[in-house]
Amino acid sequence: MPVPNTFANATSAIPLSQLDNNFATAITIGNTAVQLGNTVTTLNNMTLANVTISSVSTPVTVAQGGTGLTTATAANNAIYSTGATTLTAGTLPVAAGGTGATTLTAENVVLGNGTSAVKFVAPGSSGNVLTSNGTTWVSQAAGGGGTGNVQTFTSSGTWTKPSGLSASSRVLIQAWGAGGSGSRSSGDGGGGGGGGYAEKWVLLSAMGATETITIGSGGTAVTVNSTSGSQGGNTSVGSVMTAYGGGGGQANSSGKYYGGGGGSAYAAGATGNAAPVYSGRLGGGGWAADGGYVNATFMLKGSQVGQLLARFQGDATNIWGGGAGGGGYNDGCQSWNGGAGWAVYGGGGGGSSDNDNPGGTSLRGGNGGAGNTSATAGAGTAPAGGGGSSRNGYNSGAGARGEVIITVFPM
Repeated sequence: MPVPNTFANATSAIPLSQLDNNFATAITIGNTAVQLGNTVTTLNNMTLANVTISSVSTPVTVAQGGTGLTTATAANNAIYSTGATTLTAGTLPVAAGGTGATTLTAENVVLGNGTSAVKFVAPGSSGNVLTSNGTTWVSQAAGGGGTGNVQTFTSSGTWTKPSGLSASSRVLIQAWGAGGSGSRSSGDGGGGGGGGYAEKWVLLSAMGATETITIGSGGTAVTVNSTSGSQGGNTSVGSVMTAYGGGGGQANSSGKYYGGGGGSAYAAGATGNAAPVYSGRLGGGGWAADGGYVNATFMLKGSQVGQLLARFQGDATNIWGGGAGGGGYNDGCQSWNGGAGWAVYGGGGGGSSDNDNPGGTSLRGGNGGAGNTSATAGAGTAPAGGGGSSRNGYNSGAGARGEVIITVFPM
């Protein structure tokens, strides 16, 4: 309703009766008739300009051109649709074009994860590369030159297959049997043989999810006179492979004394004694697995035996065999001593002497223990070293423990 002309052009007082008549007439706002003095809750078909709305009792819906929300929940939230007529506020999900994450981990690689939040791959160790394991992407050592996954055991335990590696990855298993202990005598005696070294290459697929690791214990030091040393224990990796221990040194018996034979990848070194056994390709090496020389079987008398001893050193007869223990003989007037056998992968033979002859040396296995000393004998050096022999009331040396190293090279 336009403002009445009476009001618009009045120059003097307007009678109250005239005001009542005009104010009783409804005013049209938009297409809604509004009478002064009445309360109106709905106005239709209106255009508002330069209007500030400070509050509403009910949120403006999406259909009405609003969000339907009363709050954005928290800072940095996005508003996105969850239906044809609904909006929500929060972390923008993958389905709405976001990442589903509130933060991206620094220096990590982002991986897709379907409609779920993205995943991350950390850099890992220096030199690692991003590689596929057939299922996902992982950070691991580079193949063909990386150090691989290395697990070392100096006591018995359980090896666990590393995750995320191809079944065709190569595995190097290295094992050492334990060294034998030396003898203790009032006179001469023999040192313990070194434990043998063995290695094997297999595919990772040939290994179980776990493998039981058994570390051989070194032969126990001898504390009683006229007592031979004890055998070193064998070391094994499940049923995959075994490295055998060295034999114990023999105490002086009727003027004869022998170092223990070195262990090997195939058999344990024998404890020194007088019976010649030709098994140098397995354990004990050289001329005799249990003594290192050919003795009275040849019907030689004492001096002849001693001369024969001085001529022979029972080295292993192949690279995997153990060295023979050195042999010795003392007829009360003179003594003769053969050198302890050397080896490549098998253990060195135990020394046998009355003047501290050394044990045999091994390139990869344990060295043999030294012959007699008039003091507490030295223990074998870990892994796999044989213990030295002793005399005159001193204790012999213990053999050293075995060891296992398993290295997985990723492919």
